Amino acid sequence: MRIKYNRDQKIKGNLTRNFDKDYAFLEKALDRSGDIVKNVFYVGDTADIQSIMEEQTDANTDSDANSIMEEQTNTNTDSDISSATKGQTDANTDSDISSATKGQTDANTDSDINSDIGRKTVSKRIVKTTQNNKKIKPKKAAVIYVDGMTDADMVEDFVIRPLLKNKCEKTGQDFLSYVENHVMETVDWKEDESFEDILTDILSGNTLLLLESCPKAIILSTKKYPSRGVGETQQEMVIRGPKDSFTENMRINTALIRRRIRDSRLKMEHTMVGERSKTDLAIVYMDDLVQPELLEKVRQKVNALSFDGILDGGMVEQLLEENVWTPFPQFQHTERPDKAASGLLEGRIVLVVDNSPGVLILPVTYQMFFQAGDDYYTRFEVASFARLLRFAASLFAIGFPGLYVAIAAFHTEMLPTSFLLSIATARTGIVIPVALEVLLMEFQFELLKEAGIHLPGQLGGTIGIVGGLIVGQAAVEAGIVSTIVVIVVSFTAIASFIVPNESFGAVFRLLKFLFIVTAAIWGIYGYLLTFAALLLHLSQIESFGVPYMLPSVCGENLNYDDKKDHYVRYPFAYMKKRPVFTREGRRIRKR
Repeated sequence: MRIKYNRDQKIKGNLTRNFDKDYAFLEKALDRSGDIVKNVFYVGDTADIQSIMEEQTDANTDSDANSIMEEQTNTNTDSDISSATKGQTDANTDSDISSATKGQTDANTDSDINSDIGRKTVSKRIVKTTQNNKKIKPKKAAVIYVDGMTDADMVEDFVIRPLLKNKCEKTGQDFLSYVENHVMETVDWKEDESFEDILTDILSGNTLLLLESCPKAIILSTKKYPSRGVGETQQEMVIRGPKDSFTENMRINTALIRRRIRDSRLKMEHTMVGERSKTDLAIVYMDDLVQPELLEKVRQKVNALSFDGILDGGMVEQLLEENVWTPFPQFQHTERPDKAASGLLEGRIVLVVDNSPGVLILPVTYQMFFQAGDDYYTRFEVASFARLLRFAASLFAIGFPGLYVAIAAFHTEMLPTSFLLSIATARTGIVIPVALEVLLMEFQFELLKEAGIHLPGQLGGTIGIVGGLIVGQAAVEAGIVSTIVVIVVSFTAIASFIVPNESFGAVFRLLKFLFIVTAAIWGIYGYLLTFAALLLHLSQIESFGVPYMLPSVCGENLNYDDKKDHYVRYPFAYMKKRPVFTREGRRIRKR
């Protein structure tokens, strides 16, 4: 049997009510799949065997009863003959014996007749039962699922065994309804007839129940994926606050969010993305807080995704972002359920992608990437200081190496004399230009950082620290770089690690090279022009209609004046409003 596909590479056709033909088609589609379990049996098979055994037991019981009656009759006849023989005179002995003999013969004849009648009755009952069993044609059934992705015990206990114990004379839709309502036990199910949908459900971990003469198949929810348990986050370390993190199982991730927001207005819309991978994706939002226009826009973009395989949330992020040529992330990726719940309570949308140990939050603004989860669990004074420190560190991480190149190479007159003499002394014997010196050290630190990431366990951190010290010291002693450059590059590396979001911190690693190159060509003027171009670029970015630089650049939201959770964090008593993109009339946090 040939499998045909349409233009969208989806399998054509529906079930045909021909059990053998439909089963052969599914078997062909799942051919050479060693992890597919297929079980074909007859509905009511155990019930038929039990019924035949009961009929045989009844027949044996009737036969035993007739035998007992025959023995009692014979015993009574013998007793009567003895009494008659003793009570009669010698003259009547011959006559009485003849009478007794005749009575015994009559009794034996009656007993034989009764025995024959009993046997005929049992035989008729067996024949009638056999004929009735032949009238009820046994119906075939098939169960198909993927080994390792399905709860096999649930299929055995709640599907196969109940079907073997129950038999039904109904056919077609009546038989299907009977099985759904009276046979299956505590299993969620749905009906389907499309081969494409049926195969997708099977390969997603569900179980297919195919019944003979039924117009549709039954899809049983029996998913049981192998997954790791909930552990601590690996990227967003926390000192105070919840320490659990998302896993690769979407169902566990949605449960972690639901655990924190026990509100019926928390909605989760499920869909599938990826033409071949068919990855589960959930759109999570607060029904009364999210903007309807924003929600509809996200739905359209998700439904329009056209890619063969979606393996992680990072792929969804790149496919959905509006500006693909900017290095700045337009989604916030987080491994922390409390941060996702906080975003939902502000009217944002969370995308939960199966097989991804994190979720995506949208829309975002640049200041969200400087907020850490600890900021809301500690005193506002400490949180505000830490947040200001992060903003300052981001400026150093981007521009400090370029600023040093511009001043040391072109504008030494801007430095105090003592500081200039110190730099000149440190560069004594260095033959390569300042710009090349800085680029060489930055490149060396990037190599060590990449090596530290990909090396296993504690060895990665060790190689980053020890390697930096050894290589830096060796470069200084060899006269390749100066000690000032080692200090500048080390300070820049430390500043880039302060940003709590990894995807946003990676942007600084790219931009610092741009500042170094422009400063090496045009000096301080190139440095300032690059900084101005960066601000202009940031002011033009939007995340699903929300200005990226909000509230610094308000766009159409000129009435936005809630800056109490921006560069600093105010006490909670003063943080009474949600962001401006929350649904109108729902900005007050207590509602």
